[in-house]
Amino acid sequence: MYKIGELVDGSLICQLTTEEFERLQRREGVRKNRALSYASLKTIVADIERKYDLPSGSVRVYNPETGKPYRSDVRINTIRRKAE
Repeated sequence: MYKIGELVDGSLICQLTTEEFERLQRREGVRKNRALSYASLKTIVADIERKYDLPSGSVRVYNPETGKPYRSDVRINTIRRKAE
């Protein structure tokens, strides 16, 4: 029987909890980290405000070229294209 954290034949022995294993199986977090290209900016901003418990209207995304905020109905796809 090996102990967790022990090196055996150059390999580190580790163990995942059931929760960690299930999370990896669902690939939780992968989709949350990247906004869908067809999502509107309004949806993404609302999601950020909800996740970080920020007041409504406190998050704004600005266009670096003009210095003005993007309209709320612009798609993420459009913002990514302009950033390239």
